[in-house]
Amino acid sequence: MNRRRLKAACCYCLLILGLLMSSPGKAGQIAQGLQDQSDKDFQGLLERVKQSEPSVDFTRLRRLYSESSSYMPYGDDAEGDLESAVVAQSFEKAVIIARDILTRNYLNLEAHFAATVACIALGDAKCGEHHRYVAQGILSSIAKSGDGKTPATAYVVVATPEEYAVARVRSVRVEGQKLVQVDGHSYDQLTVRDGKTNAVSEVYFNVDLALVATKRIFGL
Repeated sequence: MNRRRLKAACCYCLLILGLLMSSPGKAGQIAQGLQDQSDKDFQGLLERVKQSEPSVDFTRLRRLYSESSSYMPYGDDAEGDLESAVVAQSFEKAVIIARDILTRNYLNLEAHFAATVACIALGDAKCGEHHRYVAQGILSSIAKSGDGKTPATAYVVVATPEEYAVARVRSVRVEGQKLVQVDGHSYDQLTVRDGKTNAVSEVYFNVDLALVATKRIFGL
């Protein structure tokens, strides 16, 4: 461990120790301070994403998102209208809906997928390339975490919609989903059918971060 990481680890340990030894009121203040810092870090990195900076670490972005107060564990209610607009080739409407969704969650993959298609169809190459950049950044981050073939090599996701985005990109249809526990970790096991070969297989997603974030959001 290098000196910088050792210093950070020591500071973290001291912070946790202080949290455990402090009064309930003080503990609440510390917890709020941690939340505020997570939000600040997430928003700072998100601003760089909005500028399409090529050096953004999307894995860190996704982790910070799961720790932020902006976290949304599920999809957006407007996604149905967005899909309908794209299918109907109402691309101007699709862009409006996508942008509305992104005001609530800028890491919504369905919105970026749709906005990429709609912007390109409307001749707005810059818009299309930006949304493609975000979608590819998120998907590449997930792909680097594993191959999904076993729990040991599961994709690491921070929210359930990421699982279905991966299934869409892999051209498989989800036919079943269940939560499984292996060696103290939690996994979503998706049963999927290949759209070309019709073969059925299992895809695994590590949902540890997603479960922690969801419990925090709902106060569980």
